[in-house]
Amino acid sequence: MRIGIVTFTDGRKRVAEALRADTDRFQKKIAGFFQKEGHEVVEGEEVVWDWQTARTQARRMNDHNCDIVIFNYCVWAYPDFSAQVARDVDAPILFVGNINPAYPGWVGFFASAGALDEMGVPFGRALGDVDDPKVAGAIRTFLERHKPNRREVGVEAAEKLHGLRYGEFDGPSMGMYTGHIDPSQWMELFGVHVFHRSQLTMAWLADEVAEDRVQSGLKWLEEHAKEIVWNDDRLSKGDLGKQIRVYLGLKDYCKTEGLDFLGLTGQLDYTEWKNGCTMDLPEALLNDTADWEEEDKKPIITATECDSNGALTMRLLHHLSGTPVLFADLRHYHQDLDIYDLVNSGQHAPWFASYSNDFRKNWGQTRLFPSNPMYFPCGGASVQFYSPQADKVTFARLTRTSGNYRMHFFTGSFVGYDWETNERLGKMTTYEWPHAWARFDCPPEALAKQFSCNHIHAILGDWMGEIQAACEVLGVETIPMS
Repeated sequence: MRIGIVTFTDGRKRVAEALRADTDRFQKKIAGFFQKEGHEVVEGEEVVWDWQTARTQARRMNDHNCDIVIFNYCVWAYPDFSAQVARDVDAPILFVGNINPAYPGWVGFFASAGALDEMGVPFGRALGDVDDPKVAGAIRTFLERHKPNRREVGVEAAEKLHGLRYGEFDGPSMGMYTGHIDPSQWMELFGVHVFHRSQLTMAWLADEVAEDRVQSGLKWLEEHAKEIVWNDDRLSKGDLGKQIRVYLGLKDYCKTEGLDFLGLTGQLDYTEWKNGCTMDLPEALLNDTADWEEEDKKPIITATECDSNGALTMRLLHHLSGTPVLFADLRHYHQDLDIYDLVNSGQHAPWFASYSNDFRKNWGQTRLFPSNPMYFPCGGASVQFYSPQADKVTFARLTRTSGNYRMHFFTGSFVGYDWETNERLGKMTTYEWPHAWARFDCPPEALAKQFSCNHIHAILGDWMGEIQAACEVLGVETIPMS
């Protein structure tokens, strides 16, 4: 990568000249670090001490097409010069605050950080000597996450939101404020149109589905699911057929109305209605990559409980990975194992049962259980499986604070266990639902202090840099937690 370095100093010419030896020494040290790491370095020709040097050094970084620009602090530096350079450079910014106790370099570091926060300009921080492994590690992580190709993918993912149509069926259920949205804000920030309909729409859509399509669905599920636990009172072929009708009706409606992703309230209205059904299977099928009519189906990203901010998070993640996206509750933390049980009412796409492009493998690990009567008195199937090992997973969630969007995101993994352990752990929460055993790359204390939603979403792989870039394009505050 091409790394630019801009060093800042005191805004009084006589002081800046007196400090020149120190600022040159630290700039050379930072340059040497990056050169040893194998990067091309573009050093500032002048230390920034006034408006003119701020302008010329920003232009120098742009003229050399720097991939990253280091803001280097080793002595007191006027924050307004950092603000001016930040305004003009066309690359991600990383603050480096060197250890130099003879002069207040850290004072300049923090004062300038406050200036960029005031401006709403994103930047990274590495505070300490570059010879310190922790500081060097922080710098490497920033560079890895801000590689130009990763940023390009993130920008494209953000731009793909523009022009989408979101189907909102009623609204967030059970008093969950985190699912609420302002449709005008979505159009302004993301270019997404919110198409609102009642859940009653699903009832008449289901009625219009031809019986032969329903029978094909029943046959397909019986053939490919690992197990269907039939129950005359809770899960009959009639119950399963009703769920298939709802799924097909919604799938058709998305084509008719040009809907790109969905939020379905499910609970409470539809699932409490005597003529309704448990929404677990329709939601799982919508999110999945195959059905009996399309063996290679594009997922229709769908959030249960009409969690619209969850749906938007999922759609953005889908643009990155191209795969289904996990929707789950932060249900339980097994302290002895350091894992979270990520589970929700059958919402997970069966793709997460094997992560395979062959739906037979995914559905071969998927069971259909009678839905839990406490939550779903209307009957029908819940989708159940255990997600296998995945060494790198990215977790994310969009929420709002005082109406402003922010993104919490971090990496982790899915932990795989043997069948007996899966069954034992699964029966500790809600057995009928799918489970992903997750280990996070952030401590539980950080999650408790910062994370502000019961729902969480995930895709396989490390997408931290891409999410950062996407959020910058969208004007969304980023809160990386790993």
